[in-house]
This record gives sequence, C-alpha cells and structure tokens, in this order.
Amino acid sequence: MTTQDHDDRALDSAPFGGRPGGALVVGGSGAIGRAVAVRLARLGSDVTVTYAGSSAAAGETAELVVASGRACDVERLDMGDPGQAAEAVARAAEQRGGLHTVVLAASPTNFQSWVSTLPPEQYAEQLRVDSGGSFAVVSAALPHLRESRGSVVVVSTVANRRFVLRDVLSSGPKAANEALVRAVAAEEGRFGVRANAVGVGILDEGMTQVLLGTGDVRPEQLEVAVSRVPLGFLGKAADIAAAVGFLASEDARYVTGQWIDVDGGYGM
Repeated sequence: MTTQDHDDRALDSAPFGGRPGGALVVGGSGAIGRAVAVRLARLGSDVTVTYAGSSAAAGETAELVVASGRACDVERLDMGDPGQAAEAVARAAEQRGGLHTVVLAASPTNFQSWVSTLPPEQYAEQLRVDSGGSFAVVSAALPHLRESRGSVVVVSTVANRRFVLRDVLSSGPKAANEALVRAVAAEEGRFGVRANAVGVGILDEGMTQVLLGTGDVRPEQLEVAVSRVPLGFLGKAADIAAAVGFLASEDARYVTGQWIDVDGGYGM
C-alpha cells in the first residue's frame, strides 16, 4: 500500500480527521442550515442545531440527522444576545463531547431595500444581530476548536463579489463575517484552527422563497437574475452543504482563510 493509498483510506474512515466532539450548526431551522446538518451527519458527525424562531423546523432537521444515523440536539439561540450565544456553544460542546466544526448558517430575517431609503437604525440592528451574533458564537467556540484543531465555516453571499441591488441588509453584515473568517484564519492557525466561507448564489429555496412570498422580489426580477447565471439554473441548499462539508472535512485540512462561491458562476 502506498502512502497516498493510506491517506485516502484515512480520509474515507475519518472525514473529520478523528477529531473529538461534534458539529454546531447555527441556523439549523433554515433550508441551508438543515442541508448542512444532514450533510455533516452523513459524513459521520453528531450535530447540535440552533434556531431563532421555529422550534418545529429545527425539530424536523434533528429528525433528518437522526435518520442519517447520528445524534442531534436542538437549542434556541437569539443571535442578538451574546450571553445566549456563549450558553448555546457551551451546551453544544457538552452534548457533543467537544466541537470540531462550527457552521454559521443563520440568516436573520431581512428585506430588500435601497440604501437611500434604509433607516440607519435598521442597518445597525442587522449588523448587531448578524455580524455581532456571529462574532459572539465564534468567540465562545474558539477554546473548543483549539482543543480539537477544528474549523469554522461561515455561510455568506455571492453579493459581496457581484452586488445585488437592494441587498445591503444581507451583504453588509456578511461582508463583516467574511472579515471575521480571515481574522480567525490568520490568528488561530497557530492552534490548528481553520476558518473559511461559502458564498451563496441564487437558490430556489430558503430566503429566495421568503422574498418572493413577501413581494420584495418579483418573479420577473428572479428571471432576470437567473439569466445572468452562466449555468442557467437556480441552486439548491444541498449545493451549499456540499461545499460546507468539504471545508469542514479533513479533505480541506490545508485550506483556510478562503471562500468558495457556490453560485453557478453568477459572481463572475
């Protein structure tokens, strides 16, 4: 057996490098968070998922994780409360016997707005909850990730490469989260901790459907956006989860401080 064969078998049998603990998926009640939780479970990790508003949706995610053969716990987390973030991380680490992966997949509810009409107070609140909450989770998780030499994966947006009109409530905080990814990668690499991001393109589920339902995005606008996607079709939450799973796994052990846009080429 060659060294390469041995390495390949090790990856197949231990996708997370044999690290102790499990995964925490923040935002596990949404389409992307659910797909991520199931993907990590299928890779062999027990999971804790958080939710902000829908315990029923988070419970459905947990059922899918369990059906995949792994354990799953559910925790409520208000991203606007740093104390809750610290408590949720601590409980997840206790439930899982440590943490080897933290995925930030929460998408605090927002609507489309022109910069010229957006109240500064609303933008500040979005920053506080989305980027401030993400920082609180990562800050609380770092001691556990140092112990396991684990990783953080932030679910971001392709709008930080190709701006989508009226999308500043999403892209602004996500840009701050991408800066946090680079900070963690640069500063925590000495402890073996990695941090990366996945940019979400236009999906046919999740927030896209929410915005269509509220009228913030009209069907004809979505058609125009899809016409600008080189691959010519909308993505799925499972496409995002596949990239997250790669970045969290031992396959990406030498990847840090990066982002992968899963967008069908839209960001080019």
